[in-house]
Amino acid sequence: MKIGYRTVAFSDRPIESALEAIASAGYTAVELCLENPDLDPLQLTAERVRELREMLDRLGLSLAAVSYHGVQDQLEVRRQRTYAAIDLLGEMGAEVFVVASRREEPARYPAQWDEAVQLYSELAERCAKHGCKLAVEPQPGLVIRSAEDLVKVIRACDHPNLAGNLDIAHAAVTADDLSWAIYQLGPRLVHVHVADVTNGTHQHLLPGEGSIDFDEVKDILDSVEYDGPMVIDIPRHEGDPAEVCRAALSSFQECWSL
Repeated sequence: MKIGYRTVAFSDRPIESALEAIASAGYTAVELCLENPDLDPLQLTAERVRELREMLDRLGLSLAAVSYHGVQDQLEVRRQRTYAAIDLLGEMGAEVFVVASRREEPARYPAQWDEAVQLYSELAERCAKHGCKLAVEPQPGLVIRSAEDLVKVIRACDHPNLAGNLDIAHAAVTADDLSWAIYQLGPRLVHVHVADVTNGTHQHLLPGEGSIDFDEVKDILDSVEYDGPMVIDIPRHEGDPAEVCRAALSSFQECWSL
């Protein structure tokens, strides 16, 4: 099993510092989050990408995924960064590109849904040209907010290169039927984010700090023979991010009986 960590937790530090902390903590994989200031896809060069790949190799970290959500970005900037990121995926050696949808506007939701289907069909095709899967991540408050929405949008797009990233914490917040969703996704499930939550509050906690039954989650994933990366997602937490990163791995290993 590849256990990774998202670099978004180190957004106020140079990416070199983040990667060193993740490797030092004992992880074998990493998700490069392009929201990190020094990973802006509009500024990344081919030379910089080569440097990052060499550093990953030196630290013994495999690239679980590249992600760019850009929910806080202005729409046109988000579009430009998304396309620029896709053009870099081949050089990065990425096999999965994780994206999220726009913030939900209730009055425009039907139109937003149609726009999402059209966009993901286009992006999935673009990613395919770079040998990379496009993985949509559901998130509370966005157009694609739940695992059920994820299943629906993949079916609506009907593109072989469109896949899913399932965030266990998000699924708990939206009260998803995880067993149903994972079975429906089947081989389209290519990436999993791990965190805990409590009382349905969208605040990512270390595994074991909240109310998620990780034994049940593990059994469900084992039943469909999921063998993709498990990437811990703790974007904001009190304390030194390097120490949180280390504690998160220990907590996950305990919850996963490793």
